[in-house]
Amino acid sequence: MAQSNGPSVRQRRVARMLRNWRKARGKNLDEVAGALRWSESKLSRYERAKVNAGPAEIIALAAILGVDDATRDKAVHLAVAASEGISPWGTYSPDALRGSFRDYLEDEFEATQVRTVEMVLITGLLQTEAYAEELVRVWEPDLTDEIVAERRQLRRDRQARLDASRGPLRLHSILFEPSLKLPIGGADVMREQLEHLLKRARLPNVTLQVLPEAVGAFPGIGTSYHLVTFEEDEPGAVYLEHLMDGVHIEEEDDLKAYTLNFGRLSSMALSPDKSARRIQEIIRAWR
Repeated sequence: MAQSNGPSVRQRRVARMLRNWRKARGKNLDEVAGALRWSESKLSRYERAKVNAGPAEIIALAAILGVDDATRDKAVHLAVAASEGISPWGTYSPDALRGSFRDYLEDEFEATQVRTVEMVLITGLLQTEAYAEELVRVWEPDLTDEIVAERRQLRRDRQARLDASRGPLRLHSILFEPSLKLPIGGADVMREQLEHLLKRARLPNVTLQVLPEAVGAFPGIGTSYHLVTFEEDEPGAVYLEHLMDGVHIEEEDDLKAYTLNFGRLSSMALSPDKSARRIQEIIRAWR
């Protein structure tokens, strides 16, 4: 499992893109390195993010492997942004955006789709301000009002991608039914939150499913995660949140396992229409 140590999340994405280009064409390290008159170890270091590939190296690899211009330019853009330390969240303080969560948000900002499974809480992209602030105050009671306000704005900025006029983020969220019943902030806050879920679920780019308690045991029970997808043929990532930080997962086998798990849970969950009706029933119970 790759965590937020060493190379940045963008540098690791570039490395995985280069590796995938080669593997997709059935080429060995020595074949590609030889064609470029590089050592095999040089190419290996680029593919493992031990050394950061720059635009010249990326362009050379793309040419020898027959990579299309748009895909090549995407990798070049990521490499340049990584080398210059450019971040969409650069204005936020370290206290507002910590550790591997910053890595996750780098991915989320450039993702085309995010799939989430939540066991206990409403996923952050769908939280109301009242619900989110209650969590922040309980989770970290010593935070200053300034940091709380900063995190509130960060959440607004993230959620704005769901409403983007061009290329909005696609979100598919599976919520285990108990997450809709946990009294975060009390009845008024929960009613507002659940009504907000119904409103957001009407967006064409948002799919919301409830995994009912009646299913009993299910694969991955107790595990919440965010599965991030980028443009076609680009490797994704998974984020798991823990008490003090999180784990950012990038290995191919792990991604396949989480993707398979998400598909299984989606097939076990209520359809979006039935999920909406179930949420309406729970709203009535909160009155």
